[in-house]
Amino acid sequence: MDVTAYHGELTRAHWDLLLEADPHFDAVLAYTPPQHGEAEVFIIGEAKTPYAICVIVPIKGGFAIKNISTSVMMRRHGMASALIHHVVELARERGAECVEIGTSTTSHDQIRLYEKLGFKQDGILRDYFLSYPEPIIENGLLARDMVMLRLNL
Repeated sequence: MDVTAYHGELTRAHWDLLLEADPHFDAVLAYTPPQHGEAEVFIIGEAKTPYAICVIVPIKGGFAIKNISTSVMMRRHGMASALIHHVVELARERGAECVEIGTSTTSHDQIRLYEKLGFKQDGILRDYFLSYPEPIIENGLLARDMVMLRLNL
């Protein structure tokens, strides 16, 4: 599966994917280019209409995956795994010590995927999603806390 770096302006298709994974527009805006000058975007699919997208930012000792999303029709085809593998390899090439990712404690499928790929739970950010403008309901549960997962390289 071809993962490519995307350097253009984010299109409506990019935003649709990003906001599906994180519906807080202002938060997404803050960690995507051009607002976040060090953010990097990777996609699978066509440049302007990707099937999947991932945004990373540098953190102390490595990188944080701030957003990863696959279009509904293309889920369960390995695209999220391909994006994460790409980020991990890139982090290794750049001499990083870790890759981190966070998700709601109600995101059971995502947590299983990240753990399958070697990430370990590394902490909980209590009440993180309660600051969002609208409540997030996932798997019939209110998203309150963010679980942080880390892969040491």
